[in-house]
Amino acid sequence: MQRQKQRQRVLDGLLALYPVGLIGLTLVALVAPQRTGLMALTQVFAHFLFLPLLLLLPLAVLVRLSLLRFALGAALAVFLIVYPPAFHVGSAPPPAATGVQVRIMTWNLFYGRVSAAQLQARLETYEPDIVLVQEMLGEGFVVSEWLTTQYPYHLIGSYATAPGMAIFSRYPIVEASVPQFAEAHWDMPRIIWARLDIEEHTLSVVNAHPIPPRTFGTNCAVLRCYNQGPRDAQIVDLRRFVDEIRAQMGDPLILGGDMNVTEREEAYFDLAHGLVDVHRAVGRGFGASWRPGMLQVPFGLLRIDYFFTAPGVRPLKVMTDCRWYGSDHCVLVGDFGIEERGIVGKP
Repeated sequence: MQRQKQRQRVLDGLLALYPVGLIGLTLVALVAPQRTGLMALTQVFAHFLFLPLLLLLPLAVLVRLSLLRFALGAALAVFLIVYPPAFHVGSAPPPAATGVQVRIMTWNLFYGRVSAAQLQARLETYEPDIVLVQEMLGEGFVVSEWLTTQYPYHLIGSYATAPGMAIFSRYPIVEASVPQFAEAHWDMPRIIWARLDIEEHTLSVVNAHPIPPRTFGTNCAVLRCYNQGPRDAQIVDLRRFVDEIRAQMGDPLILGGDMNVTEREEAYFDLAHGLVDVHRAVGRGFGASWRPGMLQVPFGLLRIDYFFTAPGVRPLKVMTDCRWYGSDHCVLVGDFGIEERGIVGKP
């Protein structure tokens, strides 16, 4: 009997190490977040590391492992404190904005694996006024007669622009650019911007696609092969560009696209500072928008596609469509109220 109790205490202690380790990992990520190496990678997938605790719960209850019970309770408390801000149950619809309303869709086409027919089907389903695309793999693939008829105003980056970004609009484009950066962390242009005339008022729309974290190549030694540095530097430049556009134009502004960053990473806070994360404001659920393409499952695993708004834009609604259409990214569609601030011809 005594040996059995000793074995049970040993088992209790060993099993409790996992939830205690998760608590420690979470606290380290909060106090000293990392941007390279294994710790940085665990910050991205930290919420999935809590899933095995569900397997330990029945054991803690049936075998009466007191230490494991305490550790599981503490881990649950930490999870509920740290991660639920990413989960939203929605709220009453916000009051309508005083200006016009627009619908915007953003979608990463997975290097052209979304067919022109699938893209057209999604556009016919959601009827957005403005479309942001990334990875459309060349102009000829996506610019059909139907698309240019429905969206007669468009800015299309070159094939080398991340690679192939575009803004399609039912509203006239009065100004646009593809900003260039000379710094070494820029492998290619990854931002396009357009200023739109929406019923005599202007809206700045920025479509962005920062580089994913690197796991090989330059600045990626074996012991720290996960490197967020180039992406984080691009996000800093992206925010600087957004702030400059806001200061110069004085327009309401919407930033959207595939940001290649989760909301558990430091670069997310660099990106979101002073802006409204639309999913956090009016979305439901976790809003996960990406899964490995090989899985082809109808749900996302990580949230890396976003809409952000600046003052002058009121988020009204956002939804994520993760049914499999050929892309590893889900379709993101948002409704926005544009307040009467920017006037065409008056930057």
